[in-house]
Amino acid sequence: MEVRSRPLRFGVQLQAQRTSWQEYVAALRSVEELGFDSAWTCDHLLPFSGPDDGPCFDALTTLAAMATLTSRVRIGVLVNGVLYRDPATLAKSAALVDHISGGRLEFSLGAAWAEREFRAYGLPFPSLKERYERLDEALQIVTSLWREHRTTFVGRHYRLENAPCEPKPLQQPFPPITIGGSGLGTLRLAAKYATTWNMQGPPDKFAERAALLRRCCEEVGRDFDEIELSLHPLIALARTREEAEVLASRTAASNGQDLEGQRGNWLLGSPAEVTDQLRCYAEVGVSSWVIGVGHPFDMAQLQLLLEDVVPALD
Repeated sequence: MEVRSRPLRFGVQLQAQRTSWQEYVAALRSVEELGFDSAWTCDHLLPFSGPDDGPCFDALTTLAAMATLTSRVRIGVLVNGVLYRDPATLAKSAALVDHISGGRLEFSLGAAWAEREFRAYGLPFPSLKERYERLDEALQIVTSLWREHRTTFVGRHYRLENAPCEPKPLQQPFPPITIGGSGLGTLRLAAKYATTWNMQGPPDKFAERAALLRRCCEEVGRDFDEIELSLHPLIALARTREEAEVLASRTAASNGQDLEGQRGNWLLGSPAEVTDQLRCYAEVGVSSWVIGVGHPFDMAQLQLLLEDVVPALD
């Protein structure tokens, strides 16, 4: 794949689970002070891995607070799940967050995947086919509510009648839209709606999915180069490989995750090794990284990333 000449951007997803609000706020402020481009939360009703009985923050409440607690970084949810709330409610909430933040919102949407949350709370969890249908309808509704004075929509899953959305987002015609996921249904929708497409996985898988996204863009007459390619890795960065391995094992265990089964989702190693890993992704078109960090929020490795890794990419 041809390397694209976009500026590199680095953001941090602070996983809003198994932590206290005070710890989350401190980490958020550190992300901004360190100089990252963006800060993100996640959209879950329960911790997304490991035991389900720890704290887990509501996404949109957290996002609104993030807007007031920061002044520079762009903010978002990686990613809003289409099943958690109806699209009109989501559009209204997101538009207000864009105003609260002074136009710093990165909007997002995905098909949702954490089935155990829906079982626990008695919420419907339809087939993947239906979730893709809902995602398509939701993106139509949200973008129409943000653009048009009023929206009437009759779909298979959602219906609106002469519905307004005021205030409109501060960013016009609307905030950037990140669509997350690597399935064919997601890629087809990313080709139609996305400003940014985000996924997890090693460089070879990313390249294969990006090539498929390019074909989806060709099918709908969209310029593939209009879409920013974004990766959502986890990180274990230390001065030596041995220290990084210890950090990764400890982090995975604390979040109930299987490190060995997920190594392809990690940036792991010394600064030189992580620099090489980032270059491999850049060679297949990635220009944006949203690095997932769980509690306890380790700002030292994020500082090391900005001081020793990012400058080496120039």
